[in-house]
Amino acid sequence: MPDINVKNKKLYDALLSLTKASLEIITRRTTADLPVTTESVWVKQDGGSYIKQPTPRPFWVIVLHKANTEIKETPEFLDFLSVVTTDEVISRQLNQLVGTCLGSFRFEADRIASWPVCEFLTDQKIIEFNIPTFNVIYSKIESTLYAGDIEYENITPLCGFTMEDSNISLAENMSIVKLSEEEILDCFRAGVKLGPSQGDCDFIHGIHSYALKISYKFPKVIGERDVSLKDIEENEYFSYKNERAIIDALRIYKEGKLYPISSIRKSRSLLSLGYYISAEIPVKPFMNDKYKLLKSETSEFKSFFEKKTKAALSEKNFLSVGIRRFSQSNERDNIEDRIIDLMIAAEAIFLSPDGDRGELSYRLSHRAAMFIETDVNKQRYLFDFMRNAYDIRSKIVHGTKPKLPQKMDGSNYTLDEFCDDIEKKLRISIKKAITLTAAAKAKGKSNKIDWKSIIFPSV
Repeated sequence: MPDINVKNKKLYDALLSLTKASLEIITRRTTADLPVTTESVWVKQDGGSYIKQPTPRPFWVIVLHKANTEIKETPEFLDFLSVVTTDEVISRQLNQLVGTCLGSFRFEADRIASWPVCEFLTDQKIIEFNIPTFNVIYSKIESTLYAGDIEYENITPLCGFTMEDSNISLAENMSIVKLSEEEILDCFRAGVKLGPSQGDCDFIHGIHSYALKISYKFPKVIGERDVSLKDIEENEYFSYKNERAIIDALRIYKEGKLYPISSIRKSRSLLSLGYYISAEIPVKPFMNDKYKLLKSETSEFKSFFEKKTKAALSEKNFLSVGIRRFSQSNERDNIEDRIIDLMIAAEAIFLSPDGDRGELSYRLSHRAAMFIETDVNKQRYLFDFMRNAYDIRSKIVHGTKPKLPQKMDGSNYTLDEFCDDIEKKLRISIKKAITLTAAAKAKGKSNKIDWKSIIFPSV
């Protein structure tokens, strides 16, 4: 008896016998003449760098093709064929197009038969048949054949991001993870480089090994499929809405620079339907450890992300606009562009909710001061700070050199320091606005900020 839970004992026994027989045939055929090909593969070096180098590999595709006729003539294959063609669930899928809304292919019994065999064909040799290896692949086979849906996974490596935990779960299907060695190599094989190249593009160092991982399922489609392109384009998993939400939350939660390198979408099922890779943003030099999430911050960040999710902001909500521009500022290399983005975010937060845009500079500065600070002296300073920020943004937009104000301690600002302080004050504002919005949502109230109550608080 197998030491795993088996749904179809006849299929288990038939595949086990067929796998043994197939491996014997392949071994006999390759003893004298094993076709070998040379491929360029990524190899990890000492120090954590990776280099692409030519490596000889057995050409198993040709071996399997040549052995296919002999394997199909074995009693083990005929027994296996009898099992799959008489099974009500499996037989409906045979010789049909099988897949999801993303694509499908013709599914034949040969494919099922080859799955466990391939587990024993490595880059160096044929592994001797053993039950533990067979059981692992068999569990995947049953799951693939009997499941009514197919699971996918989006992996989005983050440039500049590190954390002390190896995995942070944000929801049942969303997490931030440290990529395994195999996952890093998968990214390389897909053409996504996780570090800057130095000289020859086949050498990569300074690997960014943390990524967002989001899993989801689509119904398995058997036969012809009727797919709406609009439904695909608007699906949250295709538009990377969840990835953007997590990245926005990280940027709002604390100071630090990070950005997505690319997103890889792939099937987690044996019914592999290939990869989809979004446009890649090259890794910039000197981006290591720009954003580090400490173990002591994990719970607080998870709580903040949950609160932001519960706020359920629509795309056109004033706070959504503010968050989007605040987050975009993190991607800017030019300091003036950062200030422009940040001040657009400030306008969205402090001016948009009630539609009154009279005396913009005064209104924005007044509301920011009252919203962020409670101490009168700090409110006065912040009022002047935000008026200066608004004025500096206007001068930048109109091509005039801005005059920088003094800090609270009387020393002079640099433009970078001034921009960083705008970001800090907006980060406080967005966090507070998200808290208020989530609380209002929970009570079924409007998520607009009540500026009258903030400016004229009750005694």
